[in-house]
Amino acid sequence: MNRSFKKVIKVTLAAVILACALAACGKKEVPSGSYEAGSGFLGQTWNVTYTFKGSKVEASYEIKLLGTVSTETAEGTYEIAETDDGGLEITFDFKEETDYFDDGTYDYAEGDGYIMVGGLKCTKAEK
Repeated sequence: MNRSFKKVIKVTLAAVILACALAACGKKEVPSGSYEAGSGFLGQTWNVTYTFKGSKVEASYEIKLLGTVSTETAEGTYEIAETDDGGLEITFDFKEETDYFDDGTYDYAEGDGYIMVGGLKCTKAEK
């Protein structure tokens, strides 16, 4: 092989490696399945669930307070993006906004078996 051919191969290989590295940096984990958060005290409870499937999300809550059960569900889409400071944010676009779920952008983080949405830690639901 002559020198110019070897040089072309080296430059091409370096370009492929750089392209793969840049593609890996832009990849963000996409949540799937259901994540829940909730609490209770003296028989009064609240529970929030986010269910992700592809680019769609279903958000629901249930509140039991003084014998009354209130529920609400909102369906829509979401997008996760990187912020200027290197963090992540999630933007919801619901078909119909509700009292508890409306369109907006919130801080977002992922961990082993949980996600954080606007400071609310939701653990992966066992289903």
